[in-house]
Amino acid sequence: MTIYVFALILLAKWTVCSCCSSKTPVVAFTSMLSKDTTIGPRGILKYDHVVTNWGGAYRPTTGIFTAPYDGLYSISCTMMSSPSNYVHLEMMKNGQRISIVFSNAKTYPQASQTLHLILNKGDRIWMQNHNNHKSKMHDGKVYNVFSGILIKDL
Repeated sequence: MTIYVFALILLAKWTVCSCCSSKTPVVAFTSMLSKDTTIGPRGILKYDHVVTNWGGAYRPTTGIFTAPYDGLYSISCTMMSSPSNYVHLEMMKNGQRISIVFSNAKTYPQASQTLHLILNKGDRIWMQNHNNHKSKMHDGKVYNVFSGILIKDL
């Protein structure tokens, strides 16, 4: 039985294109914050409620997605700050900021963006607090989302 289950897991990581019968790896993750979360200055946001993690490339203990293949990826984030503070979140690639989202204080505004990125195997993507002060995120498994999917391996 163990061998059968293992074989199913291996098969689930690839899809076959109906038009050309080529194998394409399947990589997709969606993670959320399970509760109101405070992140330190320049801290990485660790989305602890994992909804989907095909391919196992997202690590909730670190908050980092590591590209398992060279390819075109779609990476998205949605955020909502606590009304007590404003928040700037940076999307980081290998330590370099590639985008930033902002949510203002005194209301419950949401901000989101989606980037289509060419990533090399081993590239790392994460969301981090841009501010030099603690930032509080408002959530309960609905507002703050970090997700990505491999569109096409290259």
